[in-house]
Amino acid sequence: MNLAHGFTLALGGGGARGYAHIGVARALAARGLHPDRIVGTSMGAIIGAGMAAGRTPDEMEAAARGMSVYRLVRRRGRMALFDPRPLLEWMAADLGDPRIEDLPTPLGVTTFDLLTGRPRLITSGRLVDALAMSIAVPLFFPPCRDADGVWCDAGPWEGVPVSLARAWAPAEPVVGVLADIPKLGIFATPVSAGLLRAVSARLGTGTASDRLTARRYLALLAARWADPVVHEPPDVLIAPRLGWLSALQYSRAVEAAAIGERDAGSVLDAQLGQGRANAA
Repeated sequence: MNLAHGFTLALGGGGARGYAHIGVARALAARGLHPDRIVGTSMGAIIGAGMAAGRTPDEMEAAARGMSVYRLVRRRGRMALFDPRPLLEWMAADLGDPRIEDLPTPLGVTTFDLLTGRPRLITSGRLVDALAMSIAVPLFFPPCRDADGVWCDAGPWEGVPVSLARAWAPAEPVVGVLADIPKLGIFATPVSAGLLRAVSARLGTGTASDRLTARRYLALLAARWADPVVHEPPDVLIAPRLGWLSALQYSRAVEAAAIGERDAGSVLDAQLGQGRANAA
């Protein structure tokens, strides 16, 4: 497999841990590797949007250093701890409020429907609207409801969006980046899943047309947390060794990026060396 011939870059979530994606972007650029398309989940969608818009790793790291996430999202959100709208407005202003289909590099933004338990890949429309759905970490940022579903962060159901990346471009190899801590498998065991579904039934999930109340939202979350995690391996996996770095430590962007660059470099050099050996 020769990554120089094209690949899809799949970036998982992870909050502040997702700043490691900036280092991965730097490692790719240093080796002359440029993804044909990018698929991002949550924080991976934010960094992926910057990459797709043509931002360099240095520019993204400088923006991360100069921005206080907690000051931007300090307001309380509906059915959530924080309101992401100021952050999204900042991104819209910074990137020129583009539509996804107008970005220089094709971008797919993932989200997950709490009603049906199905993921979705958004490849057109206003970028910040798609990001609002993708970063809707349950209870931290509010869910986004439209006529098609109740949308939230897809990360708890697929840590790296490999399945959606392959569905979008089946012929291309996928380079996946796992920065997040995956959902524990215990939630989907028969006993745990049964308890979660019982709680959901007791609270009442309602119908698609029902108003989204806090009670109904918790019922939907309980039902969906019983769903198993999708573990589809990418062709190349980069898993930065971020240790105990918390998803909430946004002040450590430079450190996370450095770890991402170091560990991505090791994987990519091994992959490129193997490709040269196979060609010989």
